[in-house]
Amino acid sequence: MTTYLLYPEALEKIKQSGIAERVEKLKQSEEGLPYLGGSLLQSEIVDIVNELKEEGYYNNLPKDFEEKYKTTMNGILRNPEDHFWTIKRTRDTIQEPCALEELSIFMGDIASLILSPEEIWDYKKFGFDSPSAFVTTVSTYIIQQSRGSSSYKDGYKWTRKRNDGSEIVTEITGDINADLRVLQTDIAPYPTTDPFGNAIEMRPETSADRHAIAAYHSTEGSLFVAVMKYIEQQNIQSEHLKDEGKQLITWGKELGQGGGTCAEHLGGFDNHPMLFFAGYDFPIPQLSKLNETEKPTPFWIGTDFDGDYGAYIAHNGDLVFSFQNKNNAKEPRKPISARFLPEDADHLLKGLIYQSARGLGRTSANQLLDILKYRFSSEFEEDRKRYK
Repeated sequence: MTTYLLYPEALEKIKQSGIAERVEKLKQSEEGLPYLGGSLLQSEIVDIVNELKEEGYYNNLPKDFEEKYKTTMNGILRNPEDHFWTIKRTRDTIQEPCALEELSIFMGDIASLILSPEEIWDYKKFGFDSPSAFVTTVSTYIIQQSRGSSSYKDGYKWTRKRNDGSEIVTEITGDINADLRVLQTDIAPYPTTDPFGNAIEMRPETSADRHAIAAYHSTEGSLFVAVMKYIEQQNIQSEHLKDEGKQLITWGKELGQGGGTCAEHLGGFDNHPMLFFAGYDFPIPQLSKLNETEKPTPFWIGTDFDGDYGAYIAHNGDLVFSFQNKNNAKEPRKPISARFLPEDADHLLKGLIYQSARGLGRTSANQLLDILKYRFSSEFEEDRKRYK
């Protein structure tokens, strides 16, 4: 299923127009709001449209929109990939092909849960600029409300606006197997035109919006150490490390240890912190403007794929991770899988501890706290001298 971003302006219209109140009322009613979404067959779509016709939901289509609407809907039904959302990002324009299932938000079936046949195309009454923007935005909002919250799997999140116009939400969490996931999604409200040619204050998420570190098993410690090295190497003013991590350790201990889905959550699987610092004396290589370097990185995050993520410093000082396998490992250009600004570094440290404490990964919070304590201990310096 396509997922969508509703812009703040759209959400404000939903609220001010009373749509949000209607949806909430339906949710609290005896009938309730069912979970919406899923695949649709062409035959199902035709049946739904015919039923809406019989109920009068297409009687009030605006005359200046009717022909465009019918032509586009029939076109998407036959060849969805020939119809597009147009998203004008800061540096480029994306044309995102439609999917057949998107007809569910265009045809009015979902919006009809709270709108009458007389209201469904009366977009001006509800503060919208076009009939397609109205029915599509309302349908998308209803779908999102129907799905509730999955907060039990929510990890540590923060949002960062970047100079390139993007607005990145980063989440440190784990997948269903408790493997580390660092997910980055661009939620910037880029100007968007819907498949009917109308401006709309929402957009589908695209592959260009999503970046990730999809690691394997207990790799939180490796990422944690790479971030600490980045902070030290770049002389970043870290709020969490200014006191040798003491406040961060206290905060981490107060979180306790949640989880229980993996044996690692129950203790007894922690490694000596020294094992995470192999190669710590070597610098993280810096990439050129073309994201190239001939220097190997000593900092890697393992995966269960045929490859791993290497840590590098971008030409502008950002911390970046590049997924490399046997096909591209020897190439000087490093494809960027995830990017973090210097001001993200503290969030990464805190987020990894939070993720581990909640049991979303396979590393205990105690393991990361031990790594942090070890880094600023006399034992760390003694071990460096001993094994140089």
